[in-house]
Amino acid sequence: MPSTRSSPHPLVRLLLLTLLVAASALMGTPALAQDAEAFPDLDPARHVYDQTGSSLDAAQLRDVEGAVERLGAAGADVVVVVRALDADSDDTFDQVEALQQEWVRVTGTDQDRAVAVLVNRNPDDPTDARAGLFVGRTYAEGNVPEGEQRDIVEDALIPPLREGDVRGGLVAALDRLESSIRSGPPVSAFDRFAADASRGWLPWTAIGLAAAGLVAALLLHRGRSRGNRGAQEPTTRRPDDLSPALGGALVAGGPPMQVVPAVLLDLAGRGAVAIEAESEGGWASSPKVRVRLIDGGAVRDGVERAVWDRLAEKAEDGVVTSSHLAAVATWSGPVREAVRAQMRERKWLDPRAGAARVLLAVIAGALLLAAVFALLLSGVGGGPLLAWVGVVALFAVAVTAFVFLLTYPALTPAGLEAAVPWTAYRDGLKKAAKDRDTRLDLDAVLPDAVALGLGDALGDRLKTASEEGVPLRAFASGRTDDANLAAFPWWIAFSSSTAGTSSTSTVSGAGAGGGGGAAGST
Repeated sequence: MPSTRSSPHPLVRLLLLTLLVAASALMGTPALAQDAEAFPDLDPARHVYDQTGSSLDAAQLRDVEGAVERLGAAGADVVVVVRALDADSDDTFDQVEALQQEWVRVTGTDQDRAVAVLVNRNPDDPTDARAGLFVGRTYAEGNVPEGEQRDIVEDALIPPLREGDVRGGLVAALDRLESSIRSGPPVSAFDRFAADASRGWLPWTAIGLAAAGLVAALLLHRGRSRGNRGAQEPTTRRPDDLSPALGGALVAGGPPMQVVPAVLLDLAGRGAVAIEAESEGGWASSPKVRVRLIDGGAVRDGVERAVWDRLAEKAEDGVVTSSHLAAVATWSGPVREAVRAQMRERKWLDPRAGAARVLLAVIAGALLLAAVFALLLSGVGGGPLLAWVGVVALFAVAVTAFVFLLTYPALTPAGLEAAVPWTAYRDGLKKAAKDRDTRLDLDAVLPDAVALGLGDALGDRLKTASEEGVPLRAFASGRTDDANLAAFPWWIAFSSSTAGTSSTSTVSGAGAGGGGGAAGST
């Protein structure tokens, strides 16, 4: 008769299943404890464990043990485990920390000096591995900081593992760890150079360069032109009969930036040209003006002639449209040269100023570069106080030379004296622009204000004049049949038409019990 076996009652099976689930839940522990239970039976007398059975042969095992012994001589108590486990870098980091803590528990070693190295090799691919290092607090807060822990893993431990060379990765990592414990992290050639320089030749070289630069800058600064007339009180009275271009050049020390618009307004005020309304603009565009050539005989000098000739080149039937007017206004090379020629004729331009400014710029730039280089060397090399004194001296003299450059006058003493009343005139116009109660003849001052760089400052007053229908001589088109001209935003249209088109505008961390570590992947 065939033998039979009775099956457990369904209730019994349900009870057994419930007990099994409960036992599993009760036995559950934090991740670190689970990882610790997965380690081999650790033995204080044995430091290297190859759980795969094939990652290290006998000779390779001795090499790794030799590296561990050398670390022991440096004061570290090391455990190394190689096992077959497909884990990511985060898990490996947690597991290597658990290994270090388990090693401390089993051996009773000092946790602050305990070191663990863990290699998790993918069972299906020997070249795919995750590896981690965890060092005790003594090393993590000493010669093996977080950055060096990460570098040991990434630069020494991981690369050989990519080739399946477990022995090579372990020995390289352990040897670098020993070197770091004894001497600190490896020092690059630049770090050594910076340290030697900041403690050797750098301080006195920096101070010497700063001293030489200061002497040169002072000598150049002493050679600058000086005027004999003191400053005058601000005024709105025009100083003399100079053209707006020349008056603005005296204040600026050279041709003013808005020289062409200033000349245009002056020509229009004298009837040589007419500034006419071209377009009232719209929601997406600004109002525009055009310029009609009327009387070339009214042109007075070389500056105005250069502007007139450019207008004539761009004119069609004697009219320069707004699109061409912008090109005329931003094309100022010949006009600026004409201004310089007149200033040279009057002996207002100092011929030495250009060379002196170039030399001051070279001194400031060279010392600034030297200061940045000295700062880098002193910072990386941990330079002494004297090195930092040299850095500060270089920066200070560079700034001084730059200030000398900005304040070096381009004018001769005669030019500086001629500029005094025009400077007072500019200051008076600037003050009047802010005070609506100050009476100002906009017809008379408009070309001068633009040449002196005050067009924007007077913008509100000019805009108000346009809105109130106050006629300005420069914007009189000569057409009496257009009823809308009085309300046309002349200043806004002129500014937009002469403005041009350019614009100015690996896992690492700290452990729960102190120390630190890193983990990486092949």
